[in-house]
Amino acid sequence: MMVQNLPSKGDKLFLMNREVVVLNAYAIFGFIKIRYAEETFEFIVDVCAITNDPDYTSSLSIRLFGKGDCSE
Repeated sequence: MMVQNLPSKGDKLFLMNREVVVLNAYAIFGFIKIRYAEETFEFIVDVCAITNDPDYTSSLSIRLFGKGDCSE
């Protein structure tokens, strides 16, 4: 986990290279509810997915490992 302590409501952190705002933390599950700083859509991620600094590391799409069509 890149974040040493569970973040608090209102903390500004990063999901990959985009700034997010913490809305709620669920310590029992290790999840946090966040939203991108410039948007209103809320979603939940694992606390290990957020960092204190932006991460510009290249990554591969998970669609490359399968058919890419989840409708079946």
